[in-house]
Amino acid sequence: MDDTERRLAKVEDNIEELFREQRAFAVTQGKMEQTLDHLNLTLRKLEDALTGIQARPGGLWDKVVNAIITALIAGGVAALIGVFVK
Repeated sequence: MDDTERRLAKVEDNIEELFREQRAFAVTQGKMEQTLDHLNLTLRKLEDALTGIQARPGGLWDKVVNAIITALIAGGVAALIGVFVK
């Protein structure tokens, strides 16, 4: 009977160690999920910033085109006024 009790105690110890390792793994997995969430948030912020940077040259080009059109219209109006004033 002593052999059976010894073997049973060893199995109980092994099960307890298995549970300890499982709990440690759960903690590690929780930390990893938290890190991944943080990385995903940072990636979304970087994507938003990149989209803004990519849109900026187009916005500047639109301003240049608008300025040229405005200057041409102003020049045309000034020429018409010059013709009528003479």
